[in-house]
Amino acid sequence: MRKFLILLIMLFFAIPTFAVDKTSAEYLYNKKHFSPMNPLVESIAQKAIKKSLKKETGANFKVNFEGYTLSSMKAGVFKHLELTGKNITIEGVNIPYLKFKTLSDYNRIDYTVNPIVVQSDMTFYYEMHLSEKSINDALKSKEYRKTIENVNKKAYPLFMLNDVKARIKNNKVYIIMEYNFPINPVGKNKTFMVSTNFNVVNGIIKARDIGIDKAYGNLSLEKVTNLINLLDPLSFTIDLVNVRKCKGKIENVKIEDNIFQINGKMFVEGSK
Repeated sequence: MRKFLILLIMLFFAIPTFAVDKTSAEYLYNKKHFSPMNPLVESIAQKAIKKSLKKETGANFKVNFEGYTLSSMKAGVFKHLELTGKNITIEGVNIPYLKFKTLSDYNRIDYTVNPIVVQSDMTFYYEMHLSEKSINDALKSKEYRKTIENVNKKAYPLFMLNDVKARIKNNKVYIIMEYNFPINPVGKNKTFMVSTNFNVVNGIIKARDIGIDKAYGNLSLEKVTNLINLLDPLSFTIDLVNVRKCKGKIENVKIEDNIFQINGKMFVEGSK
């Protein structure tokens, strides 16, 4: 009888242990973990991530990976991930600098499938730098032709845009537009150039401080600003390199040393 009682007590205390999900956020947050193998496993994960990013982008990334326990990392759960890369090419666009880091403390993925499936909601901070070349690479894409076509539908029959380019000089952006007249076209395209800065309004990049050369006459600044916002070269470049189409929020944009510096947050919804 005594042995039976001891066995019963052991089973009673063992049941909660068997029921605990050791990969759950509740368990990992609330327990202290002694995991001597973590540094080795984290190092292996960092090397694997670097190799994968090198294959996808051709760039070398600095990777910082932090897990909870060996068993949780094996299940695809981790605490923190930070990626920093320079001179990355995504969708044919050169990105001088790109940084992502997780803001969520519990992140879960299924790395056994291709492509990787995100299983938990994840929040990232990101910082991206765009050069003059970055923007012009994006404006040459087939996708941007759709933007020009939409502008031309609104501008008809006044003018028709054929090409849009950007120049950055002395921390000022110049948008150069080639246009013609749809009803009575001239032999050579005409050029219209404006200078502009940008800021963020409710998470959307907007043109501001539009400058127009007096040689163009007395044009409406409001209409020209609306035109630049329709052309939207900066936001388009960001959207083009966001190949996973995650939900993003732009928080700040500034130009320094002729480079756009953009930061914000990105939200990835986990599979249910």
